[in-house]
Amino acid sequence: MPLYEYRCKKCDKSFEILQKSNESAVCPECGGKSMEKLFSVFASGGSSEASSSGGVPPSSPGCSSGGCGCAG
Repeated sequence: MPLYEYRCKKCDKSFEILQKSNESAVCPECGGKSMEKLFSVFASGGSSEASSSGGVPPSSPGCSSGGCGCAG
Protein backbone atom coordinates (compact mmCIF):
# COMPACT_ATOMS: atom_id res chain seq x y z
CA MET A 1 0.00 0.00 0.00
CA PRO A 2 1.57 3.34 -1.02
CA LEU A 3 2.29 6.20 1.37
CA TYR A 4 0.81 9.55 0.29
CA GLU A 5 1.34 13.02 1.73
CA TYR A 6 -1.50 15.55 1.85
CA ARG A 7 -2.28 19.04 3.14
CA CYS A 8 -5.81 19.72 4.36
CA LYS A 9 -7.33 22.77 2.67
CA LYS A 10 -9.60 23.34 5.69
CA CYS A 11 -7.05 23.45 8.58
CA ASP A 12 -3.72 23.55 6.62
CA LYS A 13 -2.42 20.47 8.47
CA SER A 14 0.05 18.26 6.53
CA PHE A 15 0.04 14.51 7.09
CA GLU A 16 1.02 11.17 5.56
CA ILE A 17 -1.37 8.27 5.06
CA LEU A 18 -1.11 4.69 3.83
CA GLN A 19 -3.83 4.56 1.26
CA LYS A 20 -5.29 2.24 -1.34
CA SER A 21 -5.88 3.83 -4.74
CA ASN A 22 -9.67 3.73 -4.38
CA GLU A 23 -9.78 5.33 -0.90
CA SER A 24 -10.20 9.05 -0.24
CA ALA A 25 -8.13 10.87 2.36
CA VAL A 26 -9.66 12.42 5.48
CA CYS A 27 -7.74 14.88 7.65
CA PRO A 28 -6.88 13.30 11.02
CA GLU A 29 -6.92 16.77 12.65
CA CYS A 30 -10.27 18.27 11.57
CA GLY A 31 -11.99 15.54 9.53
CA GLY A 32 -11.85 17.67 6.37
CA LYS A 33 -12.11 15.94 3.01
CA SER A 34 -10.67 18.64 0.73
CA MET A 35 -7.00 17.73 0.27
CA GLU A 36 -4.01 18.93 -1.71
CA LYS A 37 -1.70 16.07 -2.68
CA LEU A 38 1.92 16.96 -1.94
CA PHE A 39 5.09 15.72 -3.59
CA SER A 40 6.92 13.42 -1.21
CA VAL A 41 10.69 13.22 -1.05
CA PHE A 42 12.03 9.75 -1.78
CA ALA A 43 14.25 8.50 1.03
CA SER A 44 16.74 5.69 0.87
CA GLY A 45 19.00 4.26 3.54
CA GLY A 46 22.73 4.18 3.07
CA SER A 47 25.96 5.83 4.03
CA SER A 48 27.24 9.17 2.84
CA GLU A 49 30.05 7.29 1.08
CA ALA A 50 27.53 5.39 -1.03
CA SER A 51 25.57 8.47 -2.05
CA SER A 52 28.66 10.51 -2.96
CA SER A 53 29.95 7.78 -5.28
CA GLY A 54 26.72 7.13 -7.15
CA GLY A 55 25.35 4.51 -4.77
CA VAL A 56 28.29 2.09 -4.69
CA PRO A 57 30.78 2.38 -1.81
CA PRO A 58 34.37 2.89 -3.07
CA SER A 59 35.49 -0.46 -1.58
CA SER A 60 32.70 -2.35 -3.37
CA PRO A 61 33.51 -4.06 -6.68
CA GLY A 62 30.14 -2.93 -8.05
CA CYS A 63 27.44 -4.63 -10.03
CA SER A 64 29.35 -5.03 -13.28
CA SER A 65 31.74 -7.49 -11.66
CA GLY A 66 29.00 -9.39 -9.82
CA GLY A 67 30.08 -7.95 -6.46
CA CYS A 68 26.55 -6.91 -5.57
CA GLY A 69 25.26 -10.47 -5.61
CA CYS A 70 23.13 -10.16 -8.71
CA ALA A 71 23.42 -12.57 -11.59
CA GLY A 72 24.04 -9.80 -14.11
